Amino acid sequence: MKRFLLLCALLLAQLFPLRVQAQWSRVYDQFYMPAEHNFVFRRDYPAADRLFNAFDYGHAILYEKLWTRPDAPTSLLETREYEFLTTRLLNHPPKLPLVEEAIEPMYARLAPEAKAMFEWAHLLHRQVYDVLADERLSDAAKHAELTRLERYYFTRRDLAFSAQPKNMSLMQEQPYSLAFRQRYPKFNGLIWAYHWLQVGLYEPLVVGQTSAERQALVAGTVARFRQMLPGAPEGYPTVMPMTAAIAPTFASRWPTLAIVFDNLHSMHDVISDILANPEVPRSGKRALILKAAAAYRDDTTEVMTVAGWRKMSLAMGIENQGGPSVGFLPPLPTPTMARGAVMKHDKDGNMIGGHHDH
Repeated sequence: MKRFLLLCALLLAQLFPLRVQAQWSRVYDQFYMPAEHNFVFRRDYPAADRLFNAFDYGHAILYEKLWTRPDAPTSLLETREYEFLTTRLLNHPPKLPLVEEAIEPMYARLAPEAKAMFEWAHLLHRQVYDVLADERLSDAAKHAELTRLERYYFTRRDLAFSAQPKNMSLMQEQPYSLAFRQRYPKFNGLIWAYHWLQVGLYEPLVVGQTSAERQALVAGTVARFRQMLPGAPEGYPTVMPMTAAIAPTFASRWPTLAIVFDNLHSMHDVISDILANPEVPRSGKRALILKAAAAYRDDTTEVMTVAGWRKMSLAMGIENQGGPSVGFLPPLPTPTMARGAVMKHDKDGNMIGGHHDH
């Protein structure tokens, strides 16, 4: 028995080294805001909810492989991991959220602060679904609960993304930018499709007039996501989906939440680029990740006006962002820009010059 307990202790130490070796980060965990609506979306929309667990795995394994296997061939992610995700995991997603430290133990030790920022925003994502999915709540009650959620989220200033919209230059015009999308077009497209669904699912929950209509619209949005998968990367968004374009009704009612989610998704791309760019030395990757994380938390770096953010989101073209999440036609939209196109905008959302493709 003692030998068995010792073996268990050794295995746990290998799976969860972060607790012992990253205490200097001062990051601590915090759970959902207590509420009766918690986990309603999981109960009433299980097919959609389980996809988020698969998405969490996809992000985690991506960062882990980029950090621990910098010299691996592109096929490690573009073929092996990509095919596992799209042919197995997304078809049979986990029923419950995963312990990400077990999937990305080495990345979690590299940047626990950034990991905690993502987890805190992902909790907000899930609680917003719960509020909008709870049929016991009136529209006024939902608005009040989402306001409470915003306040709860911003109590963690060490983790919260800024409520000010960030210019895309933070994501696309840094020395390390674009490395991931250029080297891993299929995996990058899949990540953008994830983000399309994550923000897109708010729209059917908001515009549906009855419980049955909301169920049907959510099922349609999930089906649209799955329609993107075959023949990758052609069916995926060609630029990062923006909430104001994909879920316009939701974004108009709760712009602060929409801005937080766009900032979250933008920083996902930034970390992928830092890890994937071979010109960034390994000794410098943590510092760049922390610098980017600080920029996405503060209210001054590369900030746009809210009106400019909306203008930029629409100017990027809904057809390039995966198309609308409700009311779409059967065929996938035809993009008007090449995959990975880069557009520059000023703080008021006006395009600076043209766009260039990658």
